[in-house]
Amino acid sequence: MRILVPIAVLIFVICVACDDDKETKHELVIKTGRECGWCGGADSLVITKSISHYIFDHGCDDAEDKEVEEETSDKNWHELLSSLNWNEFTQVNVNTCALCADGCDTWIWIQNNDSIHQIRFTENSPEIASIQTFVEKLHELHAEFK
Repeated sequence: MRILVPIAVLIFVICVACDDDKETKHELVIKTGRECGWCGGADSLVITKSISHYIFDHGCDDAEDKEVEEETSDKNWHELLSSLNWNEFTQVNVNTCALCADGCDTWIWIQNNDSIHQIRFTENSPEIASIQTFVEKLHELHAEFK
């Protein structure tokens, strides 16, 4: 009986440590961008809990290129996460190619731990209706870097 108490305490400590490891390993990376046809350029924004990194490549004029990196504010990160429904996002399957005809496509790529899903769409793609709130919040953050 004396040995059962230390074993029970040891098992409890191991279980708590395992739960803590799961929390620290949670990783979410959100990438978005816009890619346009002839000389329209392309940009990308990578957002993590700690860093937001923006790159613009004009395509025809290197002087217009831009790169910015800054800390992701807690407010922006939490607002973005609260607007993201991972299950709904993974149900959206759209892959447009407006840039093939000199138009513009917006793309979103998200890694949620080991799961990755990406979409490519135009402003009027009906497929994104279920995630419109998230798309609008992401677009708002993206616009701050332009």
